[in-house]
Amino acid sequence: MVSPAAPAAAEHKLPPLRANLQFLRGAPTPDGVPTWTIVDPIRNRYFQIEWTAYQMLQRWEAGTIEQLHTAMTRDTTCRIAPEDVEDFVKFLYANNLTEQSASGKHTDYLAQAEAGKQNWLMWLIHHYLFIKIPLVHPHRFLQSTLPIVAPLYSAAASWIFGSIGLVGLILVSRQWDTFASTFLYFFSWHGAISYSLSLCAVKVVHELGHAYTATRFGCRVPTIGVAFMVMMPVLYSDVSDSYRLTSKRKRLWIAAAGVVAELGLACLATFLWGFLPEGTLRSIAFVVATTSLIMSLAVNLNPLMRFDGYYLLADGLGIPNLQDRAFSFGQWKLRGLLFGRATAPPEAVSAGMRNTMVTYAWAIWLYRLILFTGIAVMVYHLFFKALGLALFMVEIVWFIVLPIVREVTGWWNNRSLYATAPRAWISATVLGTILLLACIPLPTRVSIPAVLHASSYATIFAPSPGRIQEVRIHNGQQVQAGEVLIILGNPELDNEMHLAETRVAMWDYRLRRQAGHVGDRMQAQVIAESLKAGLVELTGLEAKRNNLGLKAPVTGIVRDHEDSLHPGRWIGTTVPVAYIVDPAHIEVEGLVAVNEIAYLEIGQSAQFIPTDLTRPAVDAKITEIAEMDEREFTVPYLASIYGGDVPVRKDDKGRLKSELSVYRVRLSVTETTQGIDQAVSGHVQISGQSSSLARRTWDQVAAVLIRESGF
Repeated sequence: MVSPAAPAAAEHKLPPLRANLQFLRGAPTPDGVPTWTIVDPIRNRYFQIEWTAYQMLQRWEAGTIEQLHTAMTRDTTCRIAPEDVEDFVKFLYANNLTEQSASGKHTDYLAQAEAGKQNWLMWLIHHYLFIKIPLVHPHRFLQSTLPIVAPLYSAAASWIFGSIGLVGLILVSRQWDTFASTFLYFFSWHGAISYSLSLCAVKVVHELGHAYTATRFGCRVPTIGVAFMVMMPVLYSDVSDSYRLTSKRKRLWIAAAGVVAELGLACLATFLWGFLPEGTLRSIAFVVATTSLIMSLAVNLNPLMRFDGYYLLADGLGIPNLQDRAFSFGQWKLRGLLFGRATAPPEAVSAGMRNTMVTYAWAIWLYRLILFTGIAVMVYHLFFKALGLALFMVEIVWFIVLPIVREVTGWWNNRSLYATAPRAWISATVLGTILLLACIPLPTRVSIPAVLHASSYATIFAPSPGRIQEVRIHNGQQVQAGEVLIILGNPELDNEMHLAETRVAMWDYRLRRQAGHVGDRMQAQVIAESLKAGLVELTGLEAKRNNLGLKAPVTGIVRDHEDSLHPGRWIGTTVPVAYIVDPAHIEVEGLVAVNEIAYLEIGQSAQFIPTDLTRPAVDAKITEIAEMDEREFTVPYLASIYGGDVPVRKDDKGRLKSELSVYRVRLSVTETTQGIDQAVSGHVQISGQSSSLARRTWDQVAAVLIRESGF
């Protein structure tokens, strides 16, 4: 018969550990605490435990939680409670390090595996930006070929590659202009394939650097494969077995080996560039020595991403699982700043290490905000609009909004703890003040690019090619509308007129002699029509000759008259002869973005500030706001391709097209000012209608949504 106390004792029995687990001595923590690593060879997973947990495992044969607690108190200097032993048992259960589950049923592991599975939608959300595909199991190959690459790990190899790189740099410095302007011969299928293969070779060298170094230190490399990072293929090698190593220096070498291998390859490529002839091979050497290396360093050595730089930082600090542990410190510090509750830190570490982890966590949060926002914009533009919009929302909601919501939810769940803290009320007051200020309408200041120019001006072109007979103008001359400026002659036109006059005279003579000429009388109607056509042709030619006298279309002053225009010179229809500007009447033309046009209205005062600060500012007033945006850009002074502030591109027909939706604004000058003789670019400062920051933000968002709403 079982006693009533038996079930209680069974509940506290220690579970048997899995027989295939391995326990290895690890590197001490930055504070000098010894550690051990639990190796799960079946799942290729590693768990770091500290001295207290290892001492419990050493006495696991005690059988029960109570007896283990007694043994720890008797045999060690640890002062733990039975609850600490229970927490460690839960850790073993949760990570499947025991022979049986917590309930003793084998179905628990199946249920746990099923619970860990994701449906296809959730899997796609988590993995569409980073998918790993194992390709080969290279362990045997690496072990058999390690003697071949072993000389590369010698000091002599370091001196050789360093010397080669130094010679290469000297050669490049002597031909720097040629190096900087190296032509990339990749505009054919052959060149593109060569370029792709060279970049693949660089990445293969990078991953083999990791794999061979890990093998050299006795670690197993189970897989090398390809990963698609934001849909771009990159190679990867699994060197997680390096967690077995107790030497921090060896783990650092494994993490840095890829970049070191690329540095050696870059040294060799730089050296070869100095001797290769111009062509595809030299372009490949240039790419390997510069572009691919820079990208590798920018990505692989970035500690804010889980690449080589992250593992170098984690091993250098001696903190496994650095990112998650830093996040805990970042949340702890943020809550302390906001709510002032002096809660215990997540781990017992030195003050310097605590500050380092907080700074690292906050840097990652800022980096991820920028990175995921950029990725969201990229995937939106990469796919067709419907799919791009869906992926954009996934990025923003899943990777930015949800983490913020989870943190705020944590604050709300602990509101009873924070509500009594004075710091919490201060934070709430500051937040409320910021929200209030964001909703209060404040005077707005709108600045738009603009140009000050004469409201009446004209560019004089020759209506047809001709030879100058007389020039009647000079720079600075005052002319009246209709005044003849230049007289042109055209011998070809004169010949055509002479022939036309001859034909008209002939048809007129035949028409008058038909009374005495039978043939002409029979063709009287034909002759009359021919005479009429000849007179029309002659009239047109006379009009062309009259147009050769170039007249001023407006009253003003002649500017930028071409001094080389002299009698006897031929000119065409595309060369401007002169510019006529009326300096007494000037106006300002500007272009306002669509998100700012709502703050402008006719009659508002403004001030034009020239880019050339030696010119005075000019007071003006808005007289016209266009109702439609600029379909074709007609203010070249403001175009970015000509040094202006409005981003503009040329379409396939050479027309200027604005990259933004902009509206034309005209302003009249309200003060008496000295006349201008040229267009002056600058900015117009306008005191717009009062508006809150919240409204301006919403207007910006609404403008983007309206712009992108078309499918």
